[in-house]
Amino acid sequence: MSVWIWLSWAPMREKMIIKETLPFQSLALLGGGYRLWGGLLRIRRLKRLRERPKSFLKLETLISGELMSDREVFMGRGFSWGRETTQQAIDFQRNGRTGLKGNAPEIKGWIHGMHASETPLRLPLQALDGHLLLVGTTGSGKTRFFELLIAQAIARHECVIIVDPKGDRELMETARATCLALGHPDRFVYFHPGFPESSVRINPLRNFNRASELASRIAGILPSQGPQDPFKAFSQKALDNVVQGLLLLGVRPSLHRIRMTLERGPSALIVEILEAHFTAQGHADFDQSIGPLKRKGSDARAKALIHYYYAHVMADHPLPSIDGLLSLFEHDRIHFGKMIASLLPLMNMLTTGTLGPLLSPELKPLTEDQPQTHLGRIIRKSQVFYCGLDSLSDASVGSALGSILLADLASIAGDRYNYESHPKPINVFVDEAAEVVNDPCIQLLNKGRGSKIRMTLATQTFADFSARTGSEAKARQILGNLNTLVSLRIQDAETQRYIAESFPKVRIHTLMRTQGTATMSQNPAFYTGNIGERLIEEEVDLVPSALLGQLPDLEYFVRLPSGEVYKGRLPILEHHG
Repeated sequence: MSVWIWLSWAPMREKMIIKETLPFQSLALLGGGYRLWGGLLRIRRLKRLRERPKSFLKLETLISGELMSDREVFMGRGFSWGRETTQQAIDFQRNGRTGLKGNAPEIKGWIHGMHASETPLRLPLQALDGHLLLVGTTGSGKTRFFELLIAQAIARHECVIIVDPKGDRELMETARATCLALGHPDRFVYFHPGFPESSVRINPLRNFNRASELASRIAGILPSQGPQDPFKAFSQKALDNVVQGLLLLGVRPSLHRIRMTLERGPSALIVEILEAHFTAQGHADFDQSIGPLKRKGSDARAKALIHYYYAHVMADHPLPSIDGLLSLFEHDRIHFGKMIASLLPLMNMLTTGTLGPLLSPELKPLTEDQPQTHLGRIIRKSQVFYCGLDSLSDASVGSALGSILLADLASIAGDRYNYESHPKPINVFVDEAAEVVNDPCIQLLNKGRGSKIRMTLATQTFADFSARTGSEAKARQILGNLNTLVSLRIQDAETQRYIAESFPKVRIHTLMRTQGTATMSQNPAFYTGNIGERLIEEEVDLVPSALLGQLPDLEYFVRLPSGEVYKGRLPILEHHG
């Protein structure tokens, strides 16, 4: 009987036990779920912190309009970087790695992992109106960034000018492939001194408003010994006199014509100008007046014509534009040669060999295979002009060529500013900008916005600008005119500090823990101890300089003119060019 009673109560007893332990089971289940959720979050966090695989983007997808528009420019994927993100990054640098155990060496993309998610990063096109500076060390992604911006500018049917000192083939092929994908292969214009057979011919002196612009354009690429360099000033004056003389004859100035006049002397040019002027003013008998012996030798004939001009023509029919050329003729030849000693070698480099016909089109007959153009025509037709300077083969020629083309563009910008009410945008991309920057380039940065010129300059360090301009103040003048800043990975400490200081300041919190012990000298057995925590608020750069040296390839920070900062990563543009 007792056995039967015990067996009948067993199920009830089990139910009572289960009911009594149910709260503890629930707590255990909740604790296990909490630990599981924490583990999943940890795995997800570790996945975010690791370097992401490279992403690729088809050219056709980019230019189809899915990612870009006429008011926005697509710059990859990313997120907004604010005070909270800076706090997380600094906390991670201080103690975040300690909880990652052996995985710490693999954490290369942790900066981008400070945010839980990323979205397509589209910035207002107006951010590029104030010009853009792209800074990054070799291999960090400057070319990939250029390709992304260039393809979108071409797709907006705007004029694009690419000045590439290295002659990057991938960059050129991207520009060509974009024109082809849009159905306008004729928009692409190619110039490269290393490939003269496939390069167009371009006259860098074709566009000007005043004759003095051409003289300063050439003199601007001369090496300078300071702001009051007498050799440079004399060379510019000589150039101005020659250009004035060529224009008096109705001849379009070119590098070759100017060089020949400087080398041979102004005698022949003076003879042609005065003979044409005498004939036009009704002095057809001047040849008889100067005598038959003055026909031999251009110097002797020039002297006779000058004497006739002063005696019979100047009073009634003066020719002021020739005064400088006449003073040049009367200048001591030996002293003249010494003063332009640095000018002639430069002119020879730009007018001899295969480069001569490319920059002075009159030296070679015009053919369909090698057309002739100039920047004014390229801009008017909204073409895409790729200019490879071949600086690796000849750095001095590449630097001079890039500088003179930017000076030509500055002249066009002045003309657009004065005479065009609604000019179309011009996008100028200059890689390794420190190699070609000059005073006209600074003028483009200062006043180019009114002419709808968007400049994008790329460099590795800020010291490059100082070395090129010879002045840190002038280098800062360049940097101060670039309102949008993109920073890829940077190794130079000074450049890191400059960029970090250009970002806004934020205040973060730091938890300081203190502890200490003390013993009494009279009785060491007695001692005191203290443990404390203190929350400190400090001001730091929104993007600390240390982060700029830890960015993986193709990752960047961008600061807009409004002060907003974004963290992004670039896709690699794919095409079949």
